[in-house]
Amino acid sequence: MADKPADLPTHPRESRENAQTQIGAPMGRTKEQAAANFMAFQRTIPSSDIVIFSDGSRLVDGRAGGGYIGLQAHHQFLRSSLSYGHGKEVFDVEAEAALAGAQAAIAYPTAQFATNLWICLDNLEVAIRLLSPSTGSSQEIFESFRTLAAAWPLRKRLPHTKSGSIQIRWVPRHAKIPENEAADLAAKEGAASTPPAPHKSSYASLKRHAKTQSLSAAQSQWQRVAPQSYQDLEITTSPKRPGEL
Repeated sequence: MADKPADLPTHPRESRENAQTQIGAPMGRTKEQAAANFMAFQRTIPSSDIVIFSDGSRLVDGRAGGGYIGLQAHHQFLRSSLSYGHGKEVFDVEAEAALAGAQAAIAYPTAQFATNLWICLDNLEVAIRLLSPSTGSSQEIFESFRTLAAAWPLRKRLPHTKSGSIQIRWVPRHAKIPENEAADLAAKEGAASTPPAPHKSSYASLKRHAKTQSLSAAQSQWQRVAPQSYQDLEITTSPKRPGEL
């Protein structure tokens, strides 16, 4: 008889303000202040802990990719570029890159020395949702991340190493933080690469596509029914549709 699948770990839904406080969100600070605060905080992380910096990127032609680097004892020991092709938004690949980085870290032999696993990323919305119940685009990825977070304390570790937890930290983008810049480069390389296999489109990507198709159809219809006086003045439905349509 097959075992009953384990229930997803439950995380109490907290207010957005509390969630932002937990991850070190900007909360009114300037980029420079946030960057200085992050680097000061980074210095307080024990060297035995694993720190993952992840990022996502989307090219002009719609191809998307993710990337991450991993550090421990001030040494970079992980780096990966992930290609997802078309059908993903930056939000989606940011979430997937964070999950991939966490999976790589928990599988690495030196995870037994780490108390906590830190996931650092510059997408505020993704950072807020990683450990919180949510609905919407990439919901499956967020659920997988929560399951992985529940598994971290159960990993193989040394007797003196505490169980710890997975922690999320927001990092300001384009703030000359070397590790975040390295993750950004890995993500751009992933976006420019050919994906190994087709990926299913995300909810956010399908929503964008549907909106684009709807606007295109409305534009075509307007061109067919627009009064000649409107056509002479080259009045179109963009960026705002006339009330007659």
